[in-house]
Amino acid sequence: MDSLQTLNKFWNSFNLKAYDENTVPDNAMTANDGKYITYSVSTAYFDEPVALSASVWYKSTSWAEITQKAEEIGDAIGLGGKVIRFDGGGLWIKRGTPFSQRMSDEDDTIRRVYINIEVEYFRTN
Repeated sequence: MDSLQTLNKFWNSFNLKAYDENTVPDNAMTANDGKYITYSVSTAYFDEPVALSASVWYKSTSWAEITQKAEEIGDAIGLGGKVIRFDGGGLWIKRGTPFSQRMSDEDDTIRRVYINIEVEYFRTN
């Protein structure tokens, strides 16, 4: 597994389908029961942090469930970050600032939470 596959696996670990923001299918909302994650992808030099983001999308009129999901993601990252290894290296995922923000949508039945993270790529050999 490489760094991009590892990042994809991380975002898909929250019991929601996650898509690279450049590969979201048109039917993502209906195909995933109105809930999914999109995330940015950036390759970076090793040992340099890079700012990335994700959005959690819910078809709902309430903020309660999506807020809980954002908190779950924050808990998984933790205050000191989360290290995930891959072949020849790893990712150190840390909370960005601000960590999460509610975002409006032109459709009032869509809820979106925008999440900021910082990722540092490192080599293990």
